[in-house]
Amino acid sequence: MSDSTLSQGALSSIPNYWPSKAAAYGVAGVYYAFGLALLVEGKRFHGEKRLVYLAVLISWMLGGAFTARGVFAGQGSWDNIAPYVAFGVLGGVAPNFINLVNYLLLILLMRDLYEGPSRRVVVGLRVFSVITALAFGALSAAGSGMISGTATADQLKTASTLLKVSTAGQMANSLLLLVFTSALVVGCSEALQRRGWVFIIYVGGLLIAARNVVRIVTVFHPENGLIRDSETRYYCLDPLFTLVIIFTWVVLNMPGRCQGRNREMLLDGAISK
Repeated sequence: MSDSTLSQGALSSIPNYWPSKAAAYGVAGVYYAFGLALLVEGKRFHGEKRLVYLAVLISWMLGGAFTARGVFAGQGSWDNIAPYVAFGVLGGVAPNFINLVNYLLLILLMRDLYEGPSRRVVVGLRVFSVITALAFGALSAAGSGMISGTATADQLKTASTLLKVSTAGQMANSLLLLVFTSALVVGCSEALQRRGWVFIIYVGGLLIAARNVVRIVTVFHPENGLIRDSETRYYCLDPLFTLVIIFTWVVLNMPGRCQGRNREMLLDGAISK
């Protein structure tokens, strides 16, 4: 796979170093542990479960991505690129659904406020968040899945286009989330009382936006070597963002905040003590 091919942007994630198997498996283990912690926290409550299960799925998908990276690293050659393709697909799709979790948390907050937005606004935002998550996730999966050692130049060009559209769309989606959240906080004083809930949304939105900035640079200008030339930089500028987000979900008990007003107030009261 030459740099002339890489310049098309489709293979922007192919590194100029050989990945560390130990690092990949170590990061995978952290994702699996965070997912298990969220699952255990969620089992304590009898209300909203779907959002908790989605968060667990995201964490375990990322764990699966880095497990595949570890398997590939253990091969020692590019003879079988399938594990690396699996890493690219899972690692590209899962962070996109973090935006969906953030939107659904915002929607739950809107529904839980006494003076929140109208039901029409809430339903519209839910439809928008689900459609965009599925659309950008599908584009990312399709683009990453087309990358293989036997891919033609036309296929790589198509993959490049799909990845660029997906990355730009995810970036715009992250910024819209921050705009919608800020509008709610400014327009509804009651939202300010739900500081833990709002903090989780802001952390998720800002860190995914930061990750998407890096992704835009690498997808549109893969020749810059920002994360292709250094595994340390890669881990600091990609998985670290999602690890911090999921860590925030665990520490601030996102599953508990999904249960509504009384649970939220109790959690914030406990945190402030």
